[in-house]
Amino acid sequence: MQEKDVFLSMKAEIEHTAQKQVDAINAEVKKMEDEALQSMQEEAKKDADLKLKQELEEIHSEASAEISETHTQRTKKLIAKRDEYVAEVFKAAREKLVAFTKSAEYKDYLLKKAKAAADNDFVDAVMLVRAEDMQYSEELKKAYGKTVEVKASDEITLGGFILENTADALVVNETLEFALENQKTWFANNSGLMIK
Repeated sequence: MQEKDVFLSMKAEIEHTAQKQVDAINAEVKKMEDEALQSMQEEAKKDADLKLKQELEEIHSEASAEISETHTQRTKKLIAKRDEYVAEVFKAAREKLVAFTKSAEYKDYLLKKAKAAADNDFVDAVMLVRAEDMQYSEELKKAYGKTVEVKASDEITLGGFILENTADALVVNETLEFALENQKTWFANNSGLMIK
């Protein structure tokens, strides 16, 4: 019986040792599976986070582009509307100037400007006026108070005059066109219609 007991004891020891090794191998396999699973989950999370970040950046970029395009279109519309208003204002101003040149006050205005222009001390003075204002040439010479030649010029369409000193090419521009053009700059700076 003793041999049988020894055999059974050895068998039990072998089975016990084998079971320990199987359990150790199973534990190692389980640990490797858990590590592999955790690594795959971390990698999947990184990929998902990266994809999410890329998609958010793309959405942000598209939204920024749309906002920029909308802003550009709005600015273009505002500029067009502003230019339309400015054109209307200056068209009305030009019409009023045309009406002014047909009034009795225009001649007084012209003579007053001629008198003030004499302060320039031009030696060889030539006063250019529009053809319609040649009728005032003698009165303009008298108002200027010095020697001046009055000539018609098609450069002047609204009214007023250009006084030239032929000796040194100095010019005094007292035309209504010039005054109106200067008002455009003033209007642009002071009208509150600046678009940013």
